[in-house]
Amino acid sequence: MKIKAFIYRTVFLIGISSSALCQHFEDEVLIFPERRISAFVYKGADEEVIRSTLPRIKTREGGEPGSWVYEWSYLGRHYESEGYKFAQENQSDNARQAYMKASNYYAMAWFPFNYTPEEKGAYAKHLETYQAAGRFFDEPLEVIEIPFKEGTIKVYMHKPQGIQKPPLVLWTQGADQYKANAYTSITALIDKGMAVGTFDLLGFGENEQWLSTPESDELHLMLLDYFSQHEDFDSSRISFVGFSWGGYYTAKLATRNDPRIHSIVSFCGPVHQAFVPSEQRMEFILNGPEAPTIENLLRRLGVRDSSVAAAQEVLAPFSLLSSGLIGQGKTITTPLLVANGTRDGLIPASEAELLHNSAEVSDLWLLGSGDHCANEYLPVALPQLADWILEQ
Repeated sequence: MKIKAFIYRTVFLIGISSSALCQHFEDEVLIFPERRISAFVYKGADEEVIRSTLPRIKTREGGEPGSWVYEWSYLGRHYESEGYKFAQENQSDNARQAYMKASNYYAMAWFPFNYTPEEKGAYAKHLETYQAAGRFFDEPLEVIEIPFKEGTIKVYMHKPQGIQKPPLVLWTQGADQYKANAYTSITALIDKGMAVGTFDLLGFGENEQWLSTPESDELHLMLLDYFSQHEDFDSSRISFVGFSWGGYYTAKLATRNDPRIHSIVSFCGPVHQAFVPSEQRMEFILNGPEAPTIENLLRRLGVRDSSVAAAQEVLAPFSLLSSGLIGQGKTITTPLLVANGTRDGLIPASEAELLHNSAEVSDLWLLGSGDHCANEYLPVALPQLADWILEQ
């Protein structure tokens, strides 16, 4: 087992760091934390455009000029029209870039809730423009529809160019980042010859008809069944990567020790402490600036009463420690990589250490002074993550 530390510092934060907050107003002034700005810049938005747009936003509600949804959607429409023009002129690279910018700004428009009718409209445009950009990828994007229970799961398949039967990575993100938000990150894997299928967790994105429960890694197992029989991929090298809430489910999946899984990455995923908060801490969270984000997560878990007691009741069964799945020795046999920043105000580094210490073959990456998911370290960490998967 190895621990990789980029300026290793283990910090336990009992509060929520200001950089972890979602957009909110203080004295009628919109506050959009730097961590959020840098995350969207990393995904392809323009920092100057973001900063010049924020002062125009006067409300989070509705779809009129001055609202959060309208101002970002306005930018999305601009770049969408640019993409269409470039596509008509057969300027493939420019079309792809413009459509990707449109998709990123539409993603900002629905972030982080994807709940109101206006946000739902922006989310639909986010998917539409991502698929439009996908026509101009080196290998065109494939949308694979797979039956699941009473519905259908969509997987966005990104393939490396010129490689037959590549290794496959199935990739999920968090409670406010879905399958069309991952392109910048997954290119590090595609460039190294892996296919990457992104999909939404149950309860999120296009999978809102189901709730997110402790057993929702059943979706991962269904996809494993499906792709293990798919002739386009190397079925002996199927791996899973999950970020944030997706990192919880890849951690849970690791405890199943399914021999068909080549390797698993849990990046900034909660495993215990986030699910057993004290009454005081839960009340602090639900009454702080991060409350809308937490309430949105609880909504996806089926909670309609955002009281402290209701939140504690629905979160407790998610704990992998309380359920005996980790913390009982080295019980995980699937090769596992656990990573996060050391200054995550939502999920302390001790969570990553707990999961790491529960696996026979595991690497632990604690990334400098990074906040939740250590966004500033991803340009370095993701190519190394790709190498780690290939080395297993």
